[in-house]
Amino acid sequence: MRRILIALMAVALVTPVFAQEEPPPIVEASHNAVVTVLKLTPEQVEAWHVIYQIHREAEQPLKEAIVAVQAEIDALFEAGEPDPAEVGALFIERRDLGEQLLEVHLAYHEDFVLLLDENQARKLRFMARADDAQKFIPAFKLFELIPRR
Repeated sequence: MRRILIALMAVALVTPVFAQEEPPPIVEASHNAVVTVLKLTPEQVEAWHVIYQIHREAEQPLKEAIVAVQAEIDALFEAGEPDPAEVGALFIERRDLGEQLLEVHLAYHEDFVLLLDENQARKLRFMARADDAQKFIPAFKLFELIPRR
């Protein structure tokens, strides 16, 4: 489950909003892959677009605030010997913003899962497990434990 969230966060950081006129081909292809693999209905796709937009609008100010706080931290270190209390307060603020951002991503994921029927949710869980296993695949292939296709 956490792997899905990390993947969603990564996608959210680089993916433009679906409502834009011409999404980059990789975004469109990825969107279509999700729709196809999960066999989403048109109603589910529309609901997904709505919750994705809500997610993007909720995460944007948090991401901007994280960048601003990080810039303050960097400026303090670049200026010389920063005040430890000031740096500590900024690190705590940055961590808190990161936790808020994670909550936004968790809510988005939970809302998406609520759109799915049991078979679709099972496929999504399979994709999460496959993502977890992906890093081990080369080792199994090296020892020819996975047949070459």
